[in-house]
Amino acid sequence: MVDITTKILLEENIDSLGENYQFLKKISLSNASFRDWKYTQPHRLGYKKIKALNIIFIGQTGYGKSSLINKLIKKDIFETSDYEACTKKLQSAVYFLHHKMKHEHIAYHLSFVDLPGIGENDQADEKYLQWYQSYIKEAAVIVYLFRADKRDHTQDEFFFNKVFDKNKSNQLICVISQADKIEPINREFNLSNNQKENLLKKTNEIKNQPFLNFENPDIIYLSTHLNINIMKLENKIISKIQNIT
Repeated sequence: MVDITTKILLEENIDSLGENYQFLKKISLSNASFRDWKYTQPHRLGYKKIKALNIIFIGQTGYGKSSLINKLIKKDIFETSDYEACTKKLQSAVYFLHHKMKHEHIAYHLSFVDLPGIGENDQADEKYLQWYQSYIKEAAVIVYLFRADKRDHTQDEFFFNKVFDKNKSNQLICVISQADKIEPINREFNLSNNQKENLLKKTNEIKNQPFLNFENPDIIYLSTHLNINIMKLENKIISKIQNIT
């Protein structure tokens, strides 16, 4: 397995995420949905083992993964500038489901994981192929980003044909990010009717791509800039977690 630098940007109690996530405190800690989480450094609180429900975000560099996670967790902690070409660094925010079992040296948490961008370099993608596949296999929810103003799906085709585990399609949410950048661009604080029509066309275009041949794939368009459909995505993520736990 390729070694990836893991950067934990935030550790808090699940209560800080709000009421919608409180059901997680009632999940049995023996639930198979919890997966082993590996830190590159010893945990600062002394935990020897971490079990996590991972929500992973995947997409090309510059598609807005970090900005989107910042919106979902309501904190500006993820780095929103583009990664340098071929830089592979994982960033995450983790929310502990308890602090009562510290003496057992094991922690359980919900984790928002920003995976390095795909498509930076064919050689780099091949090198990290197993790494991406491993995270997808272990994920509770996979959020995959398209971009509203991009028509080339070469890298998306590569991902879904070569990387994605089709057995995880029920845990996949496809996001059309940066909806405010779809034509015709305007300077208002809402999407125009023409933009909404084009976003529906974009949604159907993506849904009908041969590489996305799943039954009724979940596709949501959103804009972090205009705060459009952020809550809709959050509710969809929560629903996916509830369905597997």
